Amino acid sequence: MRYAYTAAPLAFALHAAAYSTDSWTFGYGFWMGPPASGQITKATYSIAAPSVPQNATVKDSSDEVWTSIWIGVSATESGDTDSLYQPLFNWSPDQESQGCSATAEEWCVAASTYTSSGQVGQAYVPVTEDAQVDFEIYVQDNKVYQIVTMNGKVVSKQNDALTNPLQYLYASDECYTGSGTCGTLPSYSWNNITITLSEADQNFGGTLEMIGSMSSSGFSSSDGGKTWHADAVVFPTDDFTADS
Repeated sequence: MRYAYTAAPLAFALHAAAYSTDSWTFGYGFWMGPPASGQITKATYSIAAPSVPQNATVKDSSDEVWTSIWIGVSATESGDTDSLYQPLFNWSPDQESQGCSATAEEWCVAASTYTSSGQVGQAYVPVTEDAQVDFEIYVQDNKVYQIVTMNGKVVSKQNDALTNPLQYLYASDECYTGSGTCGTLPSYSWNNITITLSEADQNFGGTLEMIGSMSSSGFSSSDGGKTWHADAVVFPTDDFTADS
């Protein structure tokens, strides 16, 4: 929800997964890019709704804790002058405080973009337990389109102006600590990740960087470097307190 990468990837490389002064904290994550030439034109990926965070605490209901997990694409490796197109999986002990009608045992999902003016997103949609959620982000006519599909039905979509050619794909889990603590986010995985480039780059798969004990079999290409695919990238259990 907030731009996680105003201090990364350098911060990732330095294992800087610590609490920020404004009550945001970032856990595990990965990134890829930039391509040798051209840009990212499309990214698709899926998730089976994981278990919700456990043992989060809230002292003041007017300052709720929330956790987001996401994959997004951007033109830059850091800073917030370029938009980060990032459909969000979001959870809070009080989902209504975040504009979602889900229970505390469910996630919420929405197409969303972090811009230089702040977060711009659609209304959250409850995610049923174990639902298959598919995401598509693609560039067309100088716009970036997001489509979120749950169990085969489109539930959220959005398009925004393309600020600059997309060079990086990022993923992270993050928590706003609010008046309490984040608790523990159970392990989960992003699945069936495919990235399409405008020009072939046989070395793009080698740009994958992951924090700490994350795991993946890596990205491979069957068409000379224009399309890259990974079966999964696995995020371990995260309590948002340990250096990764």
